[in-house]
Amino acid sequence: MDREKAIQTMTVQDFATLFGTSVAEVAEYCGERIAEVDLSYRFLEGSDRDDVILAVLKRIDAPDIPVSGSSRQGDWEKGWGENLKEFIESGYDVEKLVPKYFKKNVPVRFMGTYILPVNPDFVLECTRLFRTWIFRKYLSDYPAIYEFGCGPATHLSYLAEIFPDRKLVGLDWARPSQEIIRLLAEHRGWNIKGHNFDFFNPDPEVHLDRNSAVYTFGALEQIGDRYGEFLEFLLREKPAICVNIECIAEFYDESSLSDYLALRYHKRKNYLDGYLTRLRELAACGRIEIIAEHHQQFGNMFDDSHSYLIWKPI
Repeated sequence: MDREKAIQTMTVQDFATLFGTSVAEVAEYCGERIAEVDLSYRFLEGSDRDDVILAVLKRIDAPDIPVSGSSRQGDWEKGWGENLKEFIESGYDVEKLVPKYFKKNVPVRFMGTYILPVNPDFVLECTRLFRTWIFRKYLSDYPAIYEFGCGPATHLSYLAEIFPDRKLVGLDWARPSQEIIRLLAEHRGWNIKGHNFDFFNPDPEVHLDRNSAVYTFGALEQIGDRYGEFLEFLLREKPAICVNIECIAEFYDESSLSDYLALRYHKRKNYLDGYLTRLRELAACGRIEIIAEHHQQFGNMFDDSHSYLIWKPI
C-alpha cells in the first residue's frame, strides 16, 4: 500500500519529536490520553497536496484577509462574546469555551508536510496533549500563574482542574473574557480572576506576584512587531518564568516549500515579528535567560502555531 492511501497513527514518539522532549516524558504526562483518542491520519500527496498548497496561496493573496493589530479588538469582543453566550446557555460547560478558530476536518501541517486526520477534532486533541505536557513541565512549580491574552479562558479552565491550589489570573483586552472568568469563579469555585489588559498599552496598575509564572498561548501573534511595551512590562515585573506558545517567524526555513508558504502567510497576517530575535539580543547582554526554544512543526494548514520559547528575566 502506498503512503498516500495508508492510515498512520500518531505515536508517543511522534509527540516527543513534535514537542522537542523525551518519549518517557510524553508517556508520563500524556500517554493515557494518547491511547484513548483517535489520532489517525493519512499523508496528502500528489493532487491532494497540490490542492492544499493552492488553498494556502489563495488565502495569502486574498484582498480581504484580516490582519492582526489594534484595529481587530472588535472582532475579539465579538468572538469571545459568542463563547460567553454559549457558556451561559449551556449551564457553564467549559467545553463551550473552546475558541471557534479550532476548525474541524481540516488538513494539518506536520513535520514539513501535510496530513489529513480521520478525527474531525484532531487539531484540538493534539493541542490539548501539547498543553498537558508543557503546562505540567513548565508551570507546575509556581503558586500564581498569569495568562496574557487569555481569550475565553479555555486554557485557564484546564489549569484550574490540574492545579486547583494555584492562583490563576487571566488578562485580555476583550471585556467578555473578564465576564467568563467571573462566572468560572462564581460557579466553579476556582481561585481565578480576570483583568482587562492591552498588549499595546500595558496597564501600569497591573503587577505580578513574586515567584509567579507567565504564559501566552497564540496571543502575541496579534501584536506584530509591537511587542516592545509588553516585553518591557515583563522585564520590569520579573516573573520567575515566561512561556510563549506562538508562531515564531524566525523558525521557518525558506528553503522548504511548506515553511516558505507559512512565512508568507505569517507576514501577510502581520503576525509576531522579531520577538525571538529581540529575546536573543536580551540574552546576549545578560538581561534574560533563554531556557528553551523549539520549532514545533505542527499547526493548521497555514502555519506552525505551537512553537514555544521558555525564558526568564534576570
